[in-house]
Amino acid sequence: MELISVSMLLAVAMIAVVYRLFLYYREKSSSVNPFKYDTRTPIRPKMIDQKQRDAVLKQGFVEYKVPENLDAIVIGSGIGGMSVAALLAKANKTVLILEQHEKAGGCCHTFTDSGYEFDVGIHYIGDLAHGSVSRTLVDQITQGQLQWEPLDDVFDEAIIAEKDHKPRRYPVMGGRGRWESDLIKKFPGEAENITRFFRVMQEVSDGSSRAMMVKLLPLWLVGILQFTGLIHYITTFYKWNAKTFKEVIWDMIKTQELRDILCYSYGNFGTPPSKAGFPMQALVHSLFIKAGGAYPVGGASEIPFNIIPVVEATGGKVLVKAEVSKTLTVSTGRTVGVQVKKGDDQVMVAAPLVISDAGLFNTMERLLPKSVASTSRLWPIVQSQPHAAACLSVFVGINRPAEKLANIIHRRNAWVYTANDIDKQITEYLHMSRVEAMKADVPLLFVAFPSTKDPEWQKRYPGKTTMTLLTMMPYEWMEEWEACEDEEYDSVKKAFGHKAIQLACYLFPDIRDHIDYINIRTPVSKRKYLGSAKGEIYGLDHTRDRYSLRNNALLRPDTDIPGLYLTGQDVCSCGFTGAIYGGLLCASSVLQRNLISDLTSLHKRIEADKKQQ
Repeated sequence: MELISVSMLLAVAMIAVVYRLFLYYREKSSSVNPFKYDTRTPIRPKMIDQKQRDAVLKQGFVEYKVPENLDAIVIGSGIGGMSVAALLAKANKTVLILEQHEKAGGCCHTFTDSGYEFDVGIHYIGDLAHGSVSRTLVDQITQGQLQWEPLDDVFDEAIIAEKDHKPRRYPVMGGRGRWESDLIKKFPGEAENITRFFRVMQEVSDGSSRAMMVKLLPLWLVGILQFTGLIHYITTFYKWNAKTFKEVIWDMIKTQELRDILCYSYGNFGTPPSKAGFPMQALVHSLFIKAGGAYPVGGASEIPFNIIPVVEATGGKVLVKAEVSKTLTVSTGRTVGVQVKKGDDQVMVAAPLVISDAGLFNTMERLLPKSVASTSRLWPIVQSQPHAAACLSVFVGINRPAEKLANIIHRRNAWVYTANDIDKQITEYLHMSRVEAMKADVPLLFVAFPSTKDPEWQKRYPGKTTMTLLTMMPYEWMEEWEACEDEEYDSVKKAFGHKAIQLACYLFPDIRDHIDYINIRTPVSKRKYLGSAKGEIYGLDHTRDRYSLRNNALLRPDTDIPGLYLTGQDVCSCGFTGAIYGGLLCASSVLQRNLISDLTSLHKRIEADKKQQ
């Protein structure tokens, strides 16, 4: 690398700049800027009437509802699909979103049962404080109607709950330097190592946006950057991705308990520290400790509820109970529409562009003809990369208001581990058979009381509290019930679910006598309701190989199948933030416009206006 001349570096940098300018500005005059104006409107009162909400979120698919002269079809109504559809609509495009479930929203939807409401995937989101670019993006696709309630300053607790020992609780707090300072107080002998860790974490976080640049560059240029090593002059992301998070932490930190604390939230992307690259966990930490976490006021369903009108404003539609059985292609391999299952019939819907938010596995293995999919540059990734983690979800209704439950956590989450060396613990657990796991302790439990995070909750459900429990569960443990859930399935899921509840009751004993509703969902349930291929919650597993330079470049919105684009988690990263930026990148590719620059410009104008007020 030392032999590379400065002139060569400048030459390659110039190629990159010229190409990006060509790519994004060659058709700029013909593409409407969706961020030209600030489209926020005054906050309206929350709509709480369920029938009126269902009229927006549960518009069933009927052929006559399909708009004419579609510009694009989006498969899936998760935030990746919703965001790209809203951005295209703001650019005057007519877009149809098709959702296989009975309500729109994907992981942003909620369900109501026995007088309780539960979110299924939105537990907290980072980097949505006022003044962030991410907040501006969300505001623009919801007309400013989506409000966010900050979590407590201590937004997470890492809890080590070993048998026969008092649980050890470690707070995680937002605001630069606060968590670092607290850890130094608790582990003074590791002060220098802790400071080094946070410094490196910030370095990797700062370089992450430049690492995503490879999704915009032509693959031949990415190849040059990789072959010459010039990519490391642009970002240190890929250098650090060569090491697992466990390798870095075990090298930096000497105390096992501190190692575990710094790994505590790997469940936010589902890949254990021994498999995930260092940047993945570093980015998750950075996202939250910058400004803490936030929760949507009114519950997670407010997200699709406020995006759908934006899609409809230009003649688009969001239709549910619309399972796309395959994409339609012509002899040249070009995608020209989709086929929707309607009872025993198949309805053909045509559009010049199809955007899949169904995930890479579903798109390549189920929706495309194999003759087309197998010739794609994405096919080797599908064949070689594992599915992300699947999980067990337990939704608990408590017939007592939160303020009368003295020892529960409010406006924060708990990440509970039942032994030290949490990587070893989860790795061994996931390699067990189902029978072995049923006899073992739950190794990891995420605990949240969502109702305490939403300031509107008591208006809708006075006197009640909800609790959500999550733990990892391989799809293979429940796969035999994929087609049919019987009494044995019910017995097995209850065995796992009640172990999780027992651990929660041990940590928060006030809830024990007030539980009056339990709903347990396994990876089979996730496959049914969310359409994920193996019940995974994060698409492709977030391993080092997934984020290698080559694979990261290949996982881009514009595929090598004409007319087919990808959006959501598999384009960028997992979770709400990763998926919404996947939508932003996809809209950029479709519109042939640098929407990142457009968004940044609008964000700067909004912030400048604030200062003048």
